[in-house]
Amino acid sequence: MAPKISAKFRRKNGVPFSIERLSGMQYRCRICNALFYSENEMYRHLKKHEKSHEKRDHHVPQLDHLVSTKVLYTLDLYDRGRAKYIKLSDGEELDEP
Repeated sequence: MAPKISAKFRRKNGVPFSIERLSGMQYRCRICNALFYSENEMYRHLKKHEKSHEKRDHHVPQLDHLVSTKVLYTLDLYDRGRAKYIKLSDGEELDEP
């Protein structure tokens, strides 16, 4: 499953913002830094690198640094379905994307 960001759209005093939740998994090749959505897809890719991996530098994402990812941005449908029951703070309202 592709990682996805589930977004809830709100407005606070007329200013739009979103509440986002990241879920799912992705796999990274440390030889070429490519991203994959499934283990099988990554293992097929790794077979291409089997003979030449010792000759190359390995990419290791550094902690506390930005890295690139692939995600699917989605609307939180559960949030939309219970719109009339949501308790919002003062000045906050639902927003349409």
